Amino acid sequence: MSLHGPELVGRRFSSSHRNHITAEALAAFARAIGARADLAPPTFLITFSVRAAEEFLPSLGFDWSRVVHGEQRFKHYRNLKVEDVLSSVSEIESYKSMAGNEFVTVRTDFAESESGDLVSSTWSTLVFRGAPA
Repeated sequence: MSLHGPELVGRRFSSSHRNHITAEALAAFARAIGARADLAPPTFLITFSVRAAEEFLPSLGFDWSRVVHGEQRFKHYRNLKVEDVLSSVSEIESYKSMAGNEFVTVRTDFAESESGDLVSSTWSTLVFRGAPA
């Protein structure tokens, strides 16, 4: 039985965190995924988009201990740079319930904190497993 419904689609949340891009964080992420440490890995923003989802989805009653990562997509408008400071806004783009599980797709837009220029967008599909039978 689902706890939520499609009325969640369109809900928006601004994160209270500013996302600071540091050389150390980029290098650590690159090492963890086996990428070159001198370039920002294109998937780096997953670290911030998951944190944004962790901020608001539990406030809607989603049990974060039951989440399984379903899918991740990225669209970059420019490369990340060390010393970038990014703000983020997240929106629930889709919701469906299937076999007792809830599938939620969240888009997070990352913009330069000062100018507001869009840097990247990420999409995360999260599966909240239903209660065991």
